[in-house]
Formats: sequence, C-alpha cells, structure tokens
Amino acid sequence: MSTIALIYNEIPVKPWHWALDWSAKNIKAPMNAVIALCHFCEAHGPCAIFCTQTLRDTKIEELPLEQNQSQSQKTCSACNYSMGRNNSGIYSKDTESGATFVSTRVAVLTEVATLVKQAAVLSLSNGIDSNKDGEFVFFGDSTRGHILSHKFRVGDMQARGYFQLYSIIVLMKDKYFLLNTKPFLAEHLKKVSSELQAGANKTKEAEERRQSERQRRLSGVPFLMHSSRSLLELTGEENVFAQLHSHFSWLLLAGSRFLTEHVTFGNLPWLPHQSSGRPPAQRLTYNSSTLPMIQKYEESIDDPDQEEFFSLRHIKKVVRKEEFATVCYCALTGVKIIVRGAPERTFRFMVCLKKLLPEPMHNLMRIDAQHQHSISSEYKIISVSNDIAVPIASASVFRIDFLDKQVNGHEVSVKWPGELPRKLPDLMVKLLKAVEEKNFTELVLNKQTKVLIEEWKNKATCLNHAKSSSVQVKLKKVLGVQPQDQPLINYWSTHLH
Repeated sequence: MSTIALIYNEIPVKPWHWALDWSAKNIKAPMNAVIALCHFCEAHGPCAIFCTQTLRDTKIEELPLEQNQSQSQKTCSACNYSMGRNNSGIYSKDTESGATFVSTRVAVLTEVATLVKQAAVLSLSNGIDSNKDGEFVFFGDSTRGHILSHKFRVGDMQARGYFQLYSIIVLMKDKYFLLNTKPFLAEHLKKVSSELQAGANKTKEAEERRQSERQRRLSGVPFLMHSSRSLLELTGEENVFAQLHSHFSWLLLAGSRFLTEHVTFGNLPWLPHQSSGRPPAQRLTYNSSTLPMIQKYEESIDDPDQEEFFSLRHIKKVVRKEEFATVCYCALTGVKIIVRGAPERTFRFMVCLKKLLPEPMHNLMRIDAQHQHSISSEYKIISVSNDIAVPIASASVFRIDFLDKQVNGHEVSVKWPGELPRKLPDLMVKLLKAVEEKNFTELVLNKQTKVLIEEWKNKATCLNHAKSSSVQVKLKKVLGVQPQDQPLINYWSTHLH
C-alpha cells in the first residue's frame, strides 16, 4: 500500500475547472466516487456534513474551497462543526498514484454537491426503516448516480429517542462496479460506524454517571435541546473528522484494488471459481475417431495465426449471412442443433459453436455421435456423419447439412422452420455487433465473446439464487434482464448450478 500523507490546509480562492470523472475503468487508480457522512439534523433535516472525493489532474490551489464552505454555513453545531486548524478542509495525497483526496463539508463541484444532497435525503428518509441499525441499502439511477447507503445510530443522551441518525453513502455512476465492490465497502463502512458508535457510547456512559435520565426526570427540571450536538461532541474525539478523512481516503484508494480483472460479471460469493485456462477436453463428449482432430485443435489453439479458425466468424463464413443470426439464437436458447457431415468438415464448426455456451454447459455437446439414440438424448448440439439418420427440421430441431457438392456457391444446407423473435436477446445483439466490428482481430473477438458469455452465465447464476419471484423481479432490474432475454435465461438456468 502506498503512503498517504495527511495535511490540513486552508486553500485560497481561484477559478475552478476540474470535472469529476465518473468512470472506473482503470482499477489501478483510486475509485471515482464520493463518500459522504450524512446526518438527520433536528433543525435542517437530512443533509451531508462531510464529503471526501478524489482529484487527479487538479491542483489543490485551484479549488475555491473556502468560498464553497462559507456558502454552506448553518447555525446548529451538528452542521457547523470545526474541521481542524483552519476549518476549510482536509486533504491527503497518495504518493504512488498521484491522486489527491479532499474532504469538505460540501462537495466542491456544485453538480456533485446536488447529487450528494439528494442521496443524503433518500438515505435518511422514512422510506428506509430506521429501526434497522447498520443496514445497507442500494438505490439510485443513471441520472442521479448509484448509491450504497449504510445507516446507523449514534447514542446521544440529549437527543430525541436518545440517539442521532447518521448514514455513510458511497455515490458513483458505475452501477456494476459499485455492486461488485459492495462486500468490501460494507465490511469497512461497518468498522467506521462501529468506531463512531463506540466513542459515542463512552460519552453517553460518562453523562449517565453524572446524572442518569431517571434522575433528571424525577428532578422535574425541564430539558430542552434547541439543536443537535456535533459528532465531535458526541464521540469526545477532537480529531474525529481527520480520522474519517483517513478512512474514506483509504476506501477510495483500496476499493478499486478489491477487484481483479477476470473475464466475468460480478464477484459474488456463490459464483463458481473462474479459470483462466481453456476448458479441459473431457468437458466435451467426443468419439474416439475424432481424437486426432482434437489433438490438432489443442495444439493450434495457442497459435495466434490459427486463432481465426476458432472464432464466431468461421460460422458466419460457412452459413449464409442471414442464417448466422438464426444459428446463434438456437444455440443460445436451447433449440437442438444437428450438424451432419464428415467429421473432418464438421469438427471446426462444432468447436466454434462451443463458444456460444458457458463452460458448465459444454457437456451438452456431442461431437461425431455414432448412434442415433444420441440425437434423442439431452445433447443440445450434436454432430453426426452422413450415414446416420436424423429427424427432419422442426421448430425444436435446427439442421445444418454439409453438402458433398456446393449448391449455389454454398457448402451447407440450413433448415429451420422457426422464426426469430422481433426483439433479440441482449447477449445475441452484442455478439452480432462484435462479429461485425472490423477493428476486432480474431483474438480480440474471441476474448470479447468469452466476456459476454461469462457475463450472462453469471446473471443466470444470480437469478438461480433468488428465493422468490419478487426478489427475482428486482434482481432482473438490477442485472438489466429484459423480457427478450427470458428464453436464454430459462435455458441456461436449467443447466447452471
């Protein structure tokens, strides 16, 4: 971990030109997010009182920090607290990435401050059960940003109900990045809130020793609090906001490093281990006569010059352009595909079809089946030789016959009486677009295909773990699963566990 130097500074007013970069593509850099401490003030309602954000290309001297903070002055001590020596802001610098972390009462950029203010209101609103101390809630949209909210109580003998309501929110534009880092963020945000609660409990116990609440009520002395007490008063810690800045800055720096670059969607605990190597040969069912071709395939798959023979573009070269989409749809949604022809002609085609299924479903393929009963079994993609009888094409059977002689310039005959739906599954649309992308080499296309297949494999796995239909509906909204994706989800969910 690189060193973060903690510095107090009062910053002169100069023109401000920095714009917040919301993307989270470079995981070596700190997270592009805002972390804010929010408070439900008796005088002003829910509001953010401490915001930490990342700067990269902006110099500290260029920030109008003092001007922005003077515009946010409020009368109560909970909102108008002292942050430190010069009371303007706290900043620290990461020596490795060069990023600067700035903490202020209000986010420096007006647009970001507005988003944080809206998120604070939602985080502490009545829509979230205040009885659930320490809960985590995810909400937001592409316009107002996506928010992970952690709400908790801080004990206060002088507050209504003997506690004050706080929350810590993490706001960013990248929904999936935020969801994937939620386990890491939740673990450490819980530690921050527990630290604040422990400090407040010590203060509360000290006050109770001086005069218990029962003694105060029996004395008949009226007790009125016109405003909430600040976090500094509640915890008794003079440098509480410096400590919060340190915690939040570390989370912004370490949050991006929580994720590693895998070909997968998500990093959830129930997902199977992701292997970086190619699937083992035994996951496909082969005929012994095909083994020499398998060996040749495995020797050539690591050769970049041979990579083009194993991309989806090979399927497009074999079938007609309008039939390519049909082949992809049937493979993705579970329509049985029968490829008929000599093994040396069908093998490469079958290897390419394999790329349309996630690894756990590769056992649904049968290469060079020697018996007719294999066709009626659970295999979904089968290749057979010309001397084996196969069923005629139907809505549930897609046939591809490799011809001995070309007919009208084509070496295969494709038969399927079914029709493509008006709206295609999202995965299929992206695959078709990737195949048409001229800037993609065959190697890049293969990588992109694997990324897309793994993404939807994990979506289907997540939906499998939904305990009720209502939870599944909510999860589909989060994952972006549309009605046109349902045939694919139904098929994959059956075979993914």
